[in-house]
Amino acid sequence: MKTIRIILLTVNIIVAILLVLTYFSVYISPEKTIAVALLPFIYVGLTVLNLFFAIIWLILKWKYSFISFVTVLAGIKFISLVFPFSTLFSTSDTSADFKIMSYNVMVFGFYNWDNNQQIKNNIISSIEHENPDILCLQEAYWNNSNQNFITLSPIMQKIGAEDIHQVAMATAVGGQNFGLVTISKFPIINEYAKKFDQSFNGYIYSDIVINSDTVRVFNVHLQSIQLNQNDYTLIEEFAESDDNTKIKIVLKKYLSSLKTRAHQAEMVRSSIDSCSYPVFVCGDFNDGPLTYTYFTVAKGLKDTYVSKGKYPGYTWDNFNIKQRIDYILFDKKFDCVSHEIIKTSDSDHFAIVAGFNND
Repeated sequence: MKTIRIILLTVNIIVAILLVLTYFSVYISPEKTIAVALLPFIYVGLTVLNLFFAIIWLILKWKYSFISFVTVLAGIKFISLVFPFSTLFSTSDTSADFKIMSYNVMVFGFYNWDNNQQIKNNIISSIEHENPDILCLQEAYWNNSNQNFITLSPIMQKIGAEDIHQVAMATAVGGQNFGLVTISKFPIINEYAKKFDQSFNGYIYSDIVINSDTVRVFNVHLQSIQLNQNDYTLIEEFAESDDNTKIKIVLKKYLSSLKTRAHQAEMVRSSIDSCSYPVFVCGDFNDGPLTYTYFTVAKGLKDTYVSKGKYPGYTWDNFNIKQRIDYILFDKKFDCVSHEIIKTSDSDHFAIVAGFNND
């Protein structure tokens, strides 16, 4: 029995240390070290294991249960990023002073030649139904010379918005534009755009006057993992695959994108820090909440999912992989009264809609 306890205690300590390392990993840039970058992927498993050990020790030797209980409690804010406790004690309020919607529209389905008009119309109808006061689009498409695939002006017309800030992060022949778009019912009084080097990603911000308050709304699209369909198929079959070479290629792509997003997140953070206005940050981070990317951008801000969201809260669901990689972050000056995820199949991302009141 003593030998079993020693083994259990040793494993318990190892699992507890790994969970603590996970807490610290979100503050360490993958550009500096990649060693802890994958720990967040096993965060849930490590938390469950620590709770398991805590229960086991309550039965065998209660004093040892503090090892895991204290370790789990030390990371309580991490748990709320996965499972928002607030939803246990409050409900969403449909009455809000204003609504913000963030949506990666995947170029409105333009390249789905058989069905692109229907996809575009579905996306526009969804936006019209939500009727946001501020709309942030990532991977938007527009072409002013193509009257057969008009995207932005119908949205503005249907929600009654007059101000728009659109910046192409990539252009193609024939006047095709791909990029970030912020549409607002409130006046936009200042604009800025930053395209990341050697990337089709970037961020824009729009200074918007909401009643008598000026706020800065960031619309962000960070580096994607750039996996192709074969890569995702390989991930699906990971347990059955014995092709280590392909697995290494996929892992290398992911780790490379982690480093790129870390640098991009720091640039967004620097811009946020230089702003004297209250800020909102909307967009597709291409990273989960337990990452350096998220913690860098979200520092000092609140998360609508944590405030009013419901588990599981994922915004991207493809190839049996579900991730929360799209966000609306907000200044503590405001009170989030609702957070909804609009699940449709028109894009590879789900839209987020959040309601706010002045605090």
